[in-house]
Amino acid sequence: MSDSPVRIRIALPRGQELERLVRHFGAAGFELGPLLDGIDLVEAGDALGTGFDFDFVTLSPQDVGTYVEYGICHAGALSTDLIGERDVQVWRPFTFNFGSYPLVLAATRGTTLDALTAKPVLRPATPLPRFAKEWFTARGISTELITVVDSAPTAVMLGLADCWVDRLTDPEAVVEQGFRVVEAMGRTYLKLVVNPAAASRRRAALRVLIGALEEHQPEPPARVDIPFDRDDP
Repeated sequence: MSDSPVRIRIALPRGQELERLVRHFGAAGFELGPLLDGIDLVEAGDALGTGFDFDFVTLSPQDVGTYVEYGICHAGALSTDLIGERDVQVWRPFTFNFGSYPLVLAATRGTTLDALTAKPVLRPATPLPRFAKEWFTARGISTELITVVDSAPTAVMLGLADCWVDRLTDPEAVVEQGFRVVEAMGRTYLKLVVNPAAASRRRAALRVLIGALEEHQPEPPARVDIPFDRDDP
């Protein structure tokens, strides 16, 4: 993984969007199938004739922005909620047409926003504490945020928190666990992010890549429906 002058390294997040990303970059000319088999690095060559060979690495979604900001990776795929949480300084020249999800405030079925905000101090569990703090503060709601990585609903079920704030990726699971969305708080989007200090030749090569991604956009997935209490019969 040496950073030679003729290579471009791109970070892709492990997890639910990796398969779609591999298919999208595959349509643009890059064979990245081994990334789905647990291989962390694929040397994909110069499929676009840019004069640069492309390497693709998989990282934790929380780490992609750090690697791109510090120039270890020249570009990567990163959601806007994590850009905000990490406050990473990156360019965002391209939006994928998948990986977009509502950001929601959810609680046990039957709980209203008025009931939550009537608490002297509300305790939301969330993997997005910066976003949640800004949202609640803007509405004058006093909170004691409980920061968790990926178990926000569990924190409510076990009594650690009053409600949770996170992406809504699986509405059916939310309903099955006995939760409903109290408030839609925003939306997150998946971006191709670029190190701002990338040299001009690399930026030109990345523009070619962006053109190929735009030309080979996949069919967007179905819209995620938000399960509000009012949706129940």
